[in-house]
Amino acid sequence: VNPSVYGQSVTFTATVTAVAPGAGTATGTVEFRDAGSPIGSGILNGGTATFATSSLSVASHTITAVYSGDANFTTSTSSPLTQTVNQDSTTTTVASNANPSVYGQSVTFTATVTAVAPGAGTPTGTIEFRDAGTPIGSGTLSGGTATFTTSSLSAGSHAITAVYLGDASFTTSTSSPLTQTVS
Repeated sequence: VNPSVYGQSVTFTATVTAVAPGAGTATGTVEFRDAGSPIGSGILNGGTATFATSSLSVASHTITAVYSGDANFTTSTSSPLTQTVNQDSTTTTVASNANPSVYGQSVTFTATVTAVAPGAGTPTGTIEFRDAGTPIGSGTLSGGTATFTTSSLSAGSHAITAVYLGDASFTTSTSSPLTQTVS
């Protein structure tokens, strides 16, 4: 999969072949590297080895496969492959602990941000809570959730949304509006 998104599992496959006039099937190990740093390895089976990872950061990665050789074949290194990893999309939801509420009552809004498959992981950063588009408070995500408590909502209906501002690995998203009724 190229490009992939943050948290998505990517499988790299290396194929080792004999150079003519030689023949046969290589055995041994292939080390997979990202910009020269080892990230994993695979055992050759029928001339191919694979390595899967879901921990590549958002960036362009220069992946090479380095064959360590065996009794019959010399070492070799693949041409670089550029693996592009993009930010993953998110979904944000918002809930209230007291709906309907009464004027002056303390209400806690909880926002939950999740990664959209095939990406994975736990988004970090800030949530901005808004009432009809106007910011009324914010919270810092911990374990994918953030809260904001207020007792200053006026009587009436309030369209509360939670806006996730994104981080290095995840894109922004906005919840559907929650109608908070204050009597």
